[in-house]
Amino acid sequence: MVVSFNSHAGSFVVGANLPWVGYGIDFGASNWFPQGGLSAQPSARERLEQTLAALERDGISLLRVFMLCDGRSGIRFDNDRLPIGLDDSFFPDVDALLRAARRHHVRVMPALLDFHLCSPLQMVNGVQLGGRSHLIAGQEGRTALIDHVLKPILERYGDDESVAAWDVMNEPEWCLRKLRALWRAADRVDALQRFLREAVECVRASARQPVTVGCAGTWHLDLVRPLGLDFYQVHWYERFGWPALERPVADLGLDRPVILGEFSGVRSPWDVLDTARRAGYLGALVWSLLSEDVESGYPADIVEWLRAQTEQQ
Repeated sequence: MVVSFNSHAGSFVVGANLPWVGYGIDFGASNWFPQGGLSAQPSARERLEQTLAALERDGISLLRVFMLCDGRSGIRFDNDRLPIGLDDSFFPDVDALLRAARRHHVRVMPALLDFHLCSPLQMVNGVQLGGRSHLIAGQEGRTALIDHVLKPILERYGDDESVAAWDVMNEPEWCLRKLRALWRAADRVDALQRFLREAVECVRASARQPVTVGCAGTWHLDLVRPLGLDFYQVHWYERFGWPALERPVADLGLDRPVILGEFSGVRSPWDVLDTARRAGYLGALVWSLLSEDVESGYPADIVEWLRAQTEQQ
C-alpha cells in the first residue's frame, strides 16, 4: 500500500502505533541505558523486528513511533537545563529503526515529542522524567529545543523515503493543563502555539515530508488550525463517545485532510474503521501494537477488514 494523505488518493490508509518498545528509551542514552537504545539493546531490536514482520505479513505499511518522548534520553543539556544537542547514541538508534522499517516495507511517522515533556519533574534512578515545560514556555527554551534537537533530526532524515511524515508533538493539549499553575489560559495557549508554529516551520525548512500534530481530540483544534499543517490528526477513544467518531469531518471546518492518529475501544475495529471512513477521515492508526490491555492492542479484525476492502476493489 502506498501511504498517502492526499484527499484525491482515493484510498483509506490503515496503520498502527508502535508507539515504543520502551517509553523514552528507544532513542538515545540515559543513566538507565548508557550504551543507547535500539541499536544497543538486542532484545528491544528483536521485538521491533518481530513487530514489523507482523505488519508486513498483514499488509500494514504505516507505523507511528514516539521518538524523544519527555526528554529522558537522547538529549544533552547544559547547566541551565537547555538542550545543546543530541547524544552520540541517538542517530544510531534511529538508523536501526529505519533499517528495520525498510526491510519490512513499513514507513514511519515519528512523533518527535510527547506532552509528558511538561509533566512535573521526577527523578528515578538518576533519570529525569518530565520537568521540561521551560522548553515550551520561554523563547530561549523553544529556540534551543528546535535548533539543537529537532533541526538536526529533520536535516538528517528529511529526504529519507522511510519517513512518511513528521508529527511534531503527541497530544500537546495536555500541556495546557500541566502548565495551569504557571500562567493564565491565554498565555499557556500562546506559548504552546508559538512552539508548535516554530517547530512546524523547522520541518518545512529542513525536510520534504508532510508535517502534522497529534491532537488528543477535536475539542482544541484552534491550537493547530493556524499552523499550516499538511494534514490534521485527531485521536479517538471509546470514552469520547460514538457520536464524536460519527461526526462528519466536513463539520470540523478544516482546510486539509484528517486522519485518526490513534483509536482504541471495546467496539470492533470493523465498526471504527467503517465509521471513520464514512465520516470522511482518510486513514486510521490503531493504538497500539504492544499494548496488552483490554481496549488496546492489535486486533486480528483489522487484517480481516483490510482483506475485505481489497476483495471489494
